[in-house]
Amino acid sequence: MADGDAVNGSTGDGTTGATTGTRTAAPGSVALVLAAAVAGAWGVGALTDGVDWADGLRDALRGDGLAVFGGYGAAVLAGSVLRTATPKYRSRPVGAVWAGAALALLFGVLVALLAWPVAEIAPAAGHNPVSNRDPGFVYPLWLAFTLLPPALASAGVQMGLPLAPQPKAGDGDGAGGETGVRARAALSLPAGDTMRRGVLRGLAWGAAPLALLLLLSAL
Repeated sequence: MADGDAVNGSTGDGTTGATTGTRTAAPGSVALVLAAAVAGAWGVGALTDGVDWADGLRDALRGDGLAVFGGYGAAVLAGSVLRTATPKYRSRPVGAVWAGAALALLFGVLVALLAWPVAEIAPAAGHNPVSNRDPGFVYPLWLAFTLLPPALASAGVQMGLPLAPQPKAGDGDGAGGETGVRARAALSLPAGDTMRRGVLRGLAWGAAPLALLLLLSAL
């Protein structure tokens, strides 16, 4: 699902990674981002243990939700540092990399605001009435699916985009007028190596778990 070797979406000049063979992320980027996420989740849990304001957030987002957001922030920062420090694999200017990091963190805040009410209606983990408000496994699964693509995008790593339109083979051989019509009719997506595309991937990957969560909560 993750692709750190080649661009799997449109780049700024309309070419694709399959054609250019360009690596967009440094080797080991996925491992670094995931390690930072785990470390961040553990660090947030350790630093906020017993803190009043953190207890309030933990109650609102559930314990695992707060850990997920802590890990997400650490992953975005680690990925951005890696992408900034590896010019050979950096396809965006340094300023654009950190602007993307800011966008990713803002996206995390918006997801947290959505997670707040969702945690209250999430399905129970079991039949124990005491845990009736427990969101169960679907809630952190939704958060992980939604936040992982932007976190990876901060380091230049790309995940596939579900149901993304693919160019048809031979389009370039057709008449110029027909090709132009097809290009205008196609869905316009952000370039594959931008954070905007990473956020779009997160929304796409998180849609199915969120729909499942809401369905189960209504039963």
